[in-house]
Amino acid sequence: GAMEGARGIVIFGLAGVFAASMAAAVVIDARSCRLPNSLAAFMALVAVVLARSLYPAQTFFAHVFCGIVLFNALMLFEFIWRRVSGCSGLGMGDVKALAILALISPMAALISFCISMVLLAVICLARRLKSLPLLPLLLPTFAVVLAVCPSVWSRLDGSMVF
Repeated sequence: GAMEGARGIVIFGLAGVFAASMAAAVVIDARSCRLPNSLAAFMALVAVVLARSLYPAQTFFAHVFCGIVLFNALMLFEFIWRRVSGCSGLGMGDVKALAILALISPMAALISFCISMVLLAVICLARRLKSLPLLPLLLPTFAVVLAVCPSVWSRLDGSMVF
């Protein structure tokens, strides 16, 4: 009915705003190797509203939990890495972005992270670079994985939880 139609328009609008904020994050990260907290906070807010609009409460809270776990695991890994190696590994912007993506789809966020880290390593090796910003690889990969995933994952596990 009209209510479903309105809900669809809201979800489409939120997805568009999130996609635009991802594009802004890619440009900023490519230029300055940063994800500003203000943009990350905006993206997180949009992701929360979008996820809450898309999923039943149980799934939504599972996604929030996954985002928090992922954020803390990566922060811990980064803290240990910096202690041991004396230099940064993942940037804090990358950690923030991954936690935000997990709000929408933890599975797609993890898959995208793995794919983009491999691509980053290959590009850095080929161009003999020490590092490159991750978000220009991570965010487009996430969009592609999300576009491909629903059909794949729903067939695999019979649900759309992740």
